[in-house]
Amino acid sequence: MTHTINLPHIETKMLREILSFLKPDEDRQVWLVGGSIRDLLRGYTALPDLDLATSFNPIAVAREYARKTGAGFVVLDEERKVVRVVRTFNDEPYTFDLSQFRAENIDADLRARDFTINAIAARLTMPDEQSGLATRTSETDCELELYDPLSGREHLDQGLIIPCSENLFTDDPLRLMRAFRFSALFNASFSEQLHAMIVAQAPLLKDVSGERIRDELFKVLQVNNSTRWVRIMHETGILQIIFPQLAACQGVEQNEWHHLDVFEHSMLTLANLEKLLLATKNRPEWWAAFIRYLDENLSGNRTYRQLLKLGSLLHDLGKPDCRRIDHESGKVIFHGHEMEGVRITRDISEALRLSVNENNYLQLLVKNHMRPGVMLQQGITDKRLFRFFSETGRDGLGIAMLSLADRCSAQGALSTDEMTEFELGIMSIMQAFYEQLKKPKLAPLLNGNDLITQFKLKPGPEFRRILEALEEAQFLGEICTRADALARVAKLLEP
Repeated sequence: MTHTINLPHIETKMLREILSFLKPDEDRQVWLVGGSIRDLLRGYTALPDLDLATSFNPIAVAREYARKTGAGFVVLDEERKVVRVVRTFNDEPYTFDLSQFRAENIDADLRARDFTINAIAARLTMPDEQSGLATRTSETDCELELYDPLSGREHLDQGLIIPCSENLFTDDPLRLMRAFRFSALFNASFSEQLHAMIVAQAPLLKDVSGERIRDELFKVLQVNNSTRWVRIMHETGILQIIFPQLAACQGVEQNEWHHLDVFEHSMLTLANLEKLLLATKNRPEWWAAFIRYLDENLSGNRTYRQLLKLGSLLHDLGKPDCRRIDHESGKVIFHGHEMEGVRITRDISEALRLSVNENNYLQLLVKNHMRPGVMLQQGITDKRLFRFFSETGRDGLGIAMLSLADRCSAQGALSTDEMTEFELGIMSIMQAFYEQLKKPKLAPLLNGNDLITQFKLKPGPEFRRILEALEEAQFLGEICTRADALARVAKLLEP
């Protein structure tokens, strides 16, 4: 049975333009391949990225196309003859990735790809021929006939990720991670063969660079129920390679506040975090603003939400090294596990080549994940709220949500406090942040020049300590005038 797809009008227009340079014929084949076909079959109505496979080296032609149209041009892989062109249509950027066949013909090329859902192609011909882009079905699209030797379309419909060959991972070990990415994004399952191959060849991932692993991992964390795929990563041995520090948490028993070991508690914390973020019933009016914050990019295209999920997995990594038995009570304690966790988190951030901002955010989460709970135990006061958000800023919101997910995942015999009450307490901490945003920021009563002229102080760390103390006192209403501030500084400087 012959299957076809309809290509949207703007993509048709772009392809017609680049084909006028590529000049395909019987000996110069050009095929639309890979993700472009897959996404069309999944119902996408726009394709900002188009993948073309050619029977010839496309670099020189692509360079000429870019020169004459003003498009961006970069050679991605000289040896494999892969080139990228970025062309603007209707003020929107579109990317063409062109590559020469990986083997002698299109059939062999498709069989050398990773998964069958990415091994579907459509032959492109010149517009004046009676096939390819010449076959118009309407004013808005054109019809392309699919070439699908490995039944990728059927597997896509069935929700199955199936390898193209047994050389899948030896050819490129990163495909171990790509398998999880596609499974997560398409809510698809591994075939039995693929699952067995991942288990057997998981150690190959050790040879892949941290940044390549990072990019695939964050695409898994992008989905709403990433816990499912993180769990399968663990079952197949992949998670142990990415995060050996997390694997070390297996079997580390906790105290009576917990019902799970450290590893399972961390997994449950991720699951509960995802449930909390998806919940919409009875959410306060500021909740939408909080979700917008989580979906902002912190670095590149990686969001606060993805990093918060990663932080939920890492938050207790310090516990194995800090586990002790209290001599007096005989109970298990983990004193200082937050700071040990910060050290381990720093190592993981460096291994994944995360940015400085991402590294700092993860360390902030791990260091402070218990702080909101302690605040609730001690009692919420304006001073405690001020100090918490002064030190953490907007990121205190993520810390509060991690604290709630952490608490939801601790259901031991001693964990008797009412969860609803704890959640309301966390929400009140977060609400305090948004209520403060509505208020006009108070103008400082003194500045650094005042400290120099009035108290003969020299700029340095003491400046910051004094100015922060004045800001806190002013916020709490303890000082209201310049005279009050001068008196407070004098008191702070008393020996």
